[in-house]
Amino acid sequence: MKEGVLKLGNRDWAIGERTGIFGVLNVTPDSFSDGGRFEGIDAALEQARRMAEEGADVLDIGGESTKPGFEDVSVEDEIARVVPVIEGIVSDSSMPVVSIDTTKAAVARAALEAGAEIVNDIWGFQRDSEMAAVVSDYDASCVLMHNSRGGWCRDGVLDSIRSSWEESVSIALKAGLSEDRIILDPGIGFTDTRDQDLEILRNLSALRAIGFPMLLGASRKRITGEPFGLTLNERLETTLATTSLGIGEGIDFVRVHDVIENVRVAKITDLITRG
Repeated sequence: MKEGVLKLGNRDWAIGERTGIFGVLNVTPDSFSDGGRFEGIDAALEQARRMAEEGADVLDIGGESTKPGFEDVSVEDEIARVVPVIEGIVSDSSMPVVSIDTTKAAVARAALEAGAEIVNDIWGFQRDSEMAAVVSDYDASCVLMHNSRGGWCRDGVLDSIRSSWEESVSIALKAGLSEDRIILDPGIGFTDTRDQDLEILRNLSALRAIGFPMLLGASRKRITGEPFGLTLNERLETTLATTSLGIGEGIDFVRVHDVIENVRVAKITDLITRG
């Protein structure tokens, strides 16, 4: 599906015309980058409106941190965090599509029922056996990420990603999802070393050649800071560099914390590379 129309929930997205922006909205106390900033409903909705005004195409809502060493959140607590925010966003028809960033089928179901239209699963449907069926039941779209925390499928980084994606896509199709509802994510930051992150970034075009639309989620990740001793608050420029690089290598979406800056970089890079 190198070209054509992707279904982002109930909306059509023309692949290859411009880069889409997933705005990260964590309603958690402990996310690695913005934990606690948007934990309350009012603060979360204000940030959602801000990201929409800045040009986000998708609002990616997360109720459980996935940073290294994160603590599990119960299904009930995660639902309590995300559902009121989703309901508040979708009550305004001018707002972008809502994505739920979760690993739990029960949370995904509650979020989709509340109005989310995309499920972003960092385990690529390979952790919760009910996840694919839930997404299919709601005719939703999905982001399927390669996650090395479950173990490398093969010796090489790229072969492992391809193998993991093949399994994730197979699960999705068997559950009844169509190919035009699938986005793939190579899993920057969910690796063991920064060298592995670099290998992914240096081979994005080879991964994109698999044919599915691809999302890059490098925003504020360790690869944008650790090699240079940068704190979380110092990683904007390095994040923007990954956005521009990714677009040049054919990625279709970026998942970012700093929306307006990435929108501007995407616009000029699209103008140069997509014409």
